[in-house]
Amino acid sequence: MKRALPKLVTPDSRRSPPDRSAARTARKSQGTRGRGSARETDRLLEMAVLEQFRLIFRSAKKHFQWVRERTGISGAQLWLLAEVQRRPGIRVTELAKSMAVHQSTASNLIERLETGGFVLRQRSSQDQRVVHLSLTRTGRETIARAPRPLYGVLLDALSGLKEADLAQLRTLLERLAGRMKVRDRGGKWIPLAEM
Repeated sequence: MKRALPKLVTPDSRRSPPDRSAARTARKSQGTRGRGSARETDRLLEMAVLEQFRLIFRSAKKHFQWVRERTGISGAQLWLLAEVQRRPGIRVTELAKSMAVHQSTASNLIERLETGGFVLRQRSSQDQRVVHLSLTRTGRETIARAPRPLYGVLLDALSGLKEADLAQLRTLLERLAGRMKVRDRGGKWIPLAEM
């Protein structure tokens, strides 16, 4: 529900004060009220933005819970399976890049999925250092019963925005992150479902 913002106090230009000192006093008084009103508007906007962040994170968390209930794996693991389904034989480095995660994070996710019987790792016959990933039957069945979107509700919503909107959002979020007193830069490489 959108919160109505208060109207700003503006000077009434139709009324003229009787003398110059009264005019100065009136301007000072109105200026103070205007600043207070502007600050109140800023505060309401801050709270409205905070509410949107809460809504976004809570919605993502609900989706991750639904994924866990329906599949027994995390939202990040489901995303990984979806990437392997989309690109059979994908390499770990390519997978990490497509999910915007650190390679070690991708490797840890793969290890858990391999242990659970969802994915297979196969070494390339041409280069033993290269590992290709594929889904097992269990992996394919898990994707079939998983709630949509497979990539998560936040990425799904972002993919529906126009390029200009995404660029503006990125700039604003970078500015916001830059103003935070505590920043964990490593958080950029951790899937939301793993936080």
